[in-house]
Amino acid sequence: TSLRNALLGGLVILCASCAGRNRWPNFPTQKYPAPMPSAVDPLPQGAEQSYPPGPEEVVVARLADPVKLMPAGQHSAFPLRFFDKRRRANAGAWVFSSPGGRAEVIWPNGSTAVLFDRCTGIVGSPSRGEPNLILREIDRVVLELNQGDQIELLGGAILAADSGPWVIFRKPFEILRVKNQSKKGGEVAYRDEVFEIGAGETIDLPLLSSGGTPIPETPGTREVAGPGFLVEVYGKVDAEEVPGGVRLTTSGEHEISGLGVRVHLDRGEVATLSGLSGVGPAPVPDSRSGPEPESAPAPEVEEAPPPKETPADPPDTEETG
Repeated sequence: TSLRNALLGGLVILCASCAGRNRWPNFPTQKYPAPMPSAVDPLPQGAEQSYPPGPEEVVVARLADPVKLMPAGQHSAFPLRFFDKRRRANAGAWVFSSPGGRAEVIWPNGSTAVLFDRCTGIVGSPSRGEPNLILREIDRVVLELNQGDQIELLGGAILAADSGPWVIFRKPFEILRVKNQSKKGGEVAYRDEVFEIGAGETIDLPLLSSGGTPIPETPGTREVAGPGFLVEVYGKVDAEEVPGGVRLTTSGEHEISGLGVRVHLDRGEVATLSGLSGVGPAPVPDSRSGPEPESAPAPEVEEAPPPKETPADPPDTEETG
């Protein structure tokens, strides 16, 4: 019995010595390759920190299942059940509608947004300068807006209107269609343009990889008129109108935007912007080749004198005896 107790005591001591940093074997047993180090430290903010809670309050209603709600400042969403279809939410909340679902966001001023099928929307805080609703995913959305309401569309474009309904849905080939079915007009700010959408009109917005966020105007920018379009230039840029477009020559720090693109050139480079009028831009002369040599005048060719006219033969007459 004493021998058995001694063996058990030794086994307990051995097990205790194997625990913690004094365990045996005392070398790393991590399989290769070693864990990947973090390339970003500290980690970027999460979605709940990008849109913190705001003072504005809305009502989120589930009209058809499935619909989920992630309250402002929370880390996960929960479904709205049939016995709990309506929830109050502050600015910063996320609303998710999956295929077959339909969710409605109601503001105190009477504005509404109905999300159909696969949609994701964030309730914005106008007191922080955000739109009323920020759309991150769209299948189809129907909006009823009031004075001062703004909606950030997929891609970053801003819709401003005080009427409804406005129908927004995504089409194939990365196209977002905005249809005004109300009796009043509205505006869509897309990159460097602001489009007026009248009653019954429709506009298609391309979903670009660079986004459609409105480009703010730079102080000191001047406009150069081209054939049917405008070019905004800032800084040391010499602009002149040429047949079919505008020729731009840079001599220092500058910024050029027009026709939906932004152009940056090196010092001394030349760019020509032309529209879709069908007239090609004038060729840019090559300054390195120097002035073109004057061609020699063509030799004068003496005109040959006209041929002399020969009198016509007299008609034959019969001799009479």
